[in-house]
Amino acid sequence: MKFYYAKLPTAEAKFVELPLIDVVFAFGRYFCLVDSGAEFCYFHGKIGELLGLDVSSGETIKSRGVTGGEFVAYFHKVKLKIGGWDYEIKAGFSYELGTPFGILGREGFFNLFKVCFNHLKKEIELKEAKSKFNP
Repeated sequence: MKFYYAKLPTAEAKFVELPLIDVVFAFGRYFCLVDSGAEFCYFHGKIGELLGLDVSSGETIKSRGVTGGEFVAYFHKVKLKIGGWDYEIKAGFSYELGTPFGILGREGFFNLFKVCFNHLKKEIELKEAKSKFNP
């Protein structure tokens, strides 16, 4: 599966290209950053609510972001679709997540795929590393 970087405007009237991919949940599509520096997958707490989760009932873990700031995430198993294929992952939901998109980290994403970033071509290629979840 290949995905192309998304070109987003910045506050300085410039653009930044990011490795964002389209993830499909039961409620619809949500852009997520492919982030090899993130230990887990994280989504905003409102996404959990849209999935019908009692967000704060999940396993609670304190995490740190790239700035070193701590945030609380509540972990749940969720079903999602990437590139047309169904997967079930354990992901953290946080009302303190400071990005407009989800985060796809090492546990829950990178452990499912061989991930190849081609920054020159602004593309990400995913090859399945594990068998996918098929309900």
